[in-house]
Amino acid sequence: MKDFFKGQFDYIYFFYGFSFFLLAIICFTLDKNKLRRFPWVLLGFFGLTHSIAEWLDMLMIIYGKKNALSILGIIALCASYLCLLEFARVGYFRLRKKRISPWIYLIFPVLLSLGHKYGLNGWIVTSRYFLGFTSGYLASRIIYEFAIAEKESRYPLKYLSIIFSLYAVATGLIVPKTGFLLSKFLNFDSFYETFGTPIQLIRAILALAVALAIWFYSSVPSEIKYKPPRFLKHYVPTKWTIGLTLIILIIGGWMFTNYLDYYARRQMIVKNINPQRSPVDGLTRELTKLQKVVISVSRVQSIRNAVSLEKPESKVLEETNKILSRYQTKFNALDFALLDKDGVTVASAGSNKTEIEKGKNYASKPYFKKAIAGETGYDFRHGATYNERIYYISYPVKDIEDKISGAIVITKNIQTEPLFSYRLFSILITFFVCLIVIIFFMVLKRREAFIGFIEKTNARLEEVDKLKTDFISIVSHELRTPLTSIKNAASIMMKGGASRRAIDEQEKEMIRIILNNVDRQTKMVNDLLDVSKIEAGAISVAAKIIDIASLAKNVLNSLRPIADSKKISIIFLSATDKEMAYSDPDHTARIFNNLIDNAIKFTPNGGKITVKIENARAYIKILVSDTGIGISKEDKEKIFTKFCIATSAENQIRKGCGLGLVITKGLVETLGGKIWLESEPGKGSAFYFTLPAAKI
Repeated sequence: MKDFFKGQFDYIYFFYGFSFFLLAIICFTLDKNKLRRFPWVLLGFFGLTHSIAEWLDMLMIIYGKKNALSILGIIALCASYLCLLEFARVGYFRLRKKRISPWIYLIFPVLLSLGHKYGLNGWIVTSRYFLGFTSGYLASRIIYEFAIAEKESRYPLKYLSIIFSLYAVATGLIVPKTGFLLSKFLNFDSFYETFGTPIQLIRAILALAVALAIWFYSSVPSEIKYKPPRFLKHYVPTKWTIGLTLIILIIGGWMFTNYLDYYARRQMIVKNINPQRSPVDGLTRELTKLQKVVISVSRVQSIRNAVSLEKPESKVLEETNKILSRYQTKFNALDFALLDKDGVTVASAGSNKTEIEKGKNYASKPYFKKAIAGETGYDFRHGATYNERIYYISYPVKDIEDKISGAIVITKNIQTEPLFSYRLFSILITFFVCLIVIIFFMVLKRREAFIGFIEKTNARLEEVDKLKTDFISIVSHELRTPLTSIKNAASIMMKGGASRRAIDEQEKEMIRIILNNVDRQTKMVNDLLDVSKIEAGAISVAAKIIDIASLAKNVLNSLRPIADSKKISIIFLSATDKEMAYSDPDHTARIFNNLIDNAIKFTPNGGKITVKIENARAYIKILVSDTGIGISKEDKEKIFTKFCIATSAENQIRKGCGLGLVITKGLVETLGGKIWLESEPGKGSAFYFTLPAAKI
């Protein structure tokens, strides 16, 4: 297991950083009420900066340690711990209403400076000891106290406090090995040797647990006060999806990364490229092969002559260069060079990335010193020219007297780039897939919240609508009694009152005005009552087989005197004398009455009204059309709504309150039919409605 983890540190650091990146996203998207109660945004900045620090460590695992990346990593690490400390400081104020002076931050630079004599690792150790552990512990304590104070959804916060305390120990006390007394015994290496697992993986798991605990907390409605195990049983199962999905994606990304790792290794072996991650580990086979090559080359006579003679002939040097060039091409080396006993390059064959230049002195190089001492020299380093990982193999060249007169040197780069680019590519793919999933769940969460808001709003609107309907019904009932009393009193006055005296024409006209207005108000009250019944579904229906043609004629005859007064012609059309429908006769008569009465009202003098009845087998289709003022497109969309009077009709008549068509539509639909309208301004209107046909 230890050997397995050695090759997985790049992905472990990615997982570590991603867990904190997830924490940042969750904290930044907490709902406003929970944001006001506690400074979760500061915890989000802690997660964001800490993820940057860990991803910088990942890059150093991949591309090697570089001072610039190390310094940036330490800065990001300290910034993250300061954000966590500020989270605890502000949280303390909001809970206890006591301020902690920000001057306490001046203590930490002094404490951090204690590690300067141990280099960059010393700074890392002091930042983790004094900032990491302190801020982690204080944050854990504040979260626990906040959980007790909040009472609502307290249990996710208690779990979060426990996880944070474990993280404080893992991040603040287990550090790189340095000269500090505690770090000599409790460090990355000792933890790894004892438990067989890198502390970075433990931290990553704890960081993911922190993020998911806050996710659960952010998803708990404020009214829920579950207690374990009820909370775990009734609520948590509905929110495990994102955690399980992310865990599956992380594991899948790890498997995909290792598959590409394996694929890259296979390709590199085929191409005779060393597939190991370390510049030293796993090079034995290739170094052994190249050692045989340098030994073989060192024994070539022209090579020996080139360094044995004080002034070798040009032919000797030319032949030497050809031999070196042939070997350089065959083994894909950066350089194949021959150095004399003083370390000066006598001949060389190099690629466009030359590390050993002709005529320069390399006597101070370790590989030359080894070769002059009679040993095979090895050296591994970053190339000075192209900043690549390269290695040198040298071997002594002897003259005729078997004395060392120079050295043959092979320079070759360690081609780890293809392998690491494959792994980095897989890590980036995993990151973007996880990010898409997080965005999806965030949108889903917002959608659920929006749907919940809409449902609550609809429920409230339905309640308000019911209260309004009940109010209208009560008021309408209460109005009918005084209206009836007024009408009865006016009728008695029309007959002379209790004394039966004769009344003059002026008094009669005033009483007629009273009676007309009482009738109008009574109709409006009755319409309001009917609308309330229709909306409540409380209207009674006594359906039976009726002759709808005869019923329509009766309604027409009752309204014909009004039409004749405006010289409006009425046309009745029916295929047969009898058209049988299954409907309530009273409601059907009212439908006809409302539609024909409207047609008469809005048709100018001399116009025409048509009533047509058609039998379509399953239903009876009725048309009531006129040549009146028509209805605009905008008004057609709202003509069947309450209190709506078409714009074109406002200047024609103001006797109604816009309930007639609402009642008509409600009655038609209650009887099992449909109603619709076709109209154009100035060209009249055509109302169609259907009723179920009678099965005879």
